[in-house]
Amino acid sequence: MTETELQRNAVQYLNRSPLLHTDMLVNLSRGTGRILQENGEGVLLSAPGTLMLSADSQKSAKQLLRCLANVPAQLEVHRDCCRDAAESLGLSVFVACRQAAWLQEGFLPPATSPAEIRQLDESWLPFVMQHYKTIDNADYIQERLRTGDFFGSFVKGKPAGFIGTHSEGSMGLLVVLPEYRRMGIASALETFLANRLIAKGITPFAQIVQSNVSSFSLHRKLGFKITEEKIYWLHSKGNAPIS
Repeated sequence: MTETELQRNAVQYLNRSPLLHTDMLVNLSRGTGRILQENGEGVLLSAPGTLMLSADSQKSAKQLLRCLANVPAQLEVHRDCCRDAAESLGLSVFVACRQAAWLQEGFLPPATSPAEIRQLDESWLPFVMQHYKTIDNADYIQERLRTGDFFGSFVKGKPAGFIGTHSEGSMGLLVVLPEYRRMGIASALETFLANRLIAKGITPFAQIVQSNVSSFSLHRKLGFKITEEKIYWLHSKGNAPIS
């Protein structure tokens, strides 16, 4: 099978559930994803910083994973059956989330807030590390600040929050400082970044941790669709061969 046929078949499978697979489709469309295997019942692809897997059954997921020589250090999977297949190889779930995506035509309506939004560069690394507690990896945050898709909100010249994109393309890294909450700043940041991505021809999407009720509420208010099925991120302590 040629590379073109492989990608065509994979996209056809992923488009059966475009909301669930927005992350995989976005990486393919922007050229940052590469199909490793597809079998008509699932797809395994390589994306920046991770592998992504979706399949209709645990059996199909295991079949796809056998194309790998070793258990991957990190794997993002769609659906419970793929989680079960990954766990059978010794990977462990470190976060469960649901995917939100903007699937409407056109741009998000403008959001009203008192904040001015500006692009942030690497000089803002100490500030971001001080206030963003989910990822304690300065090298990763610095790399995200280099992308040009990391923005801060400022109220009367003072930094009030920020947002950026993760390596696999999802919107995230969202923080609004406590004293500036309930001012519409989170909506303004999300809307600004989403519309910037849409202008580039990229579908905006985010992955929301199950416990983050406020993020679910924000994305619904802005008009994002949210999956019922879960997406799991798993990691492995070793690099054992796949039998």
